[in-house]
Amino acid sequence: MKYSDGGKGSTTRPTDHEAFSSNFDRIFSGGAKRGSYIQDPKTGKLVPKEDYYGSSDVDAPMVMPDIQGYKSMQTGEWIGSRSQHREHLKQHRLVEIGNEVKTHMTKQEPKRDRERLRRDIAEQLNRYGY
Repeated sequence: MKYSDGGKGSTTRPTDHEAFSSNFDRIFSGGAKRGSYIQDPKTGKLVPKEDYYGSSDVDAPMVMPDIQGYKSMQTGEWIGSRSQHREHLKQHRLVEIGNEVKTHMTKQEPKRDRERLRRDIAEQLNRYGY
């Protein structure tokens, strides 16, 4: 057995599914079902994911209004809906300010004037008698 990959391979460990099933049933025989659960923040109990509605006080769908119409600064045409807005941005290769994808930028190191640095150090050394 090689350890060169540090144990981070893409292969799965060998598992005994029958043993897992019997142990699961033995441990959780109190009526628990397999599946996804969410802990209710109010009661602290696990609730099946499909039965959990979240901790929202409002149990209603959210309605988002359409955007207000505007005149395009690029073409001068009237844009009156979100779909028109998205299509206009795509068609003219425009990007909304604040929604642009930031590219990775490397921080530039300030250029050092080595000769000036040597002079400053020598001046301070002379000043204090070294």
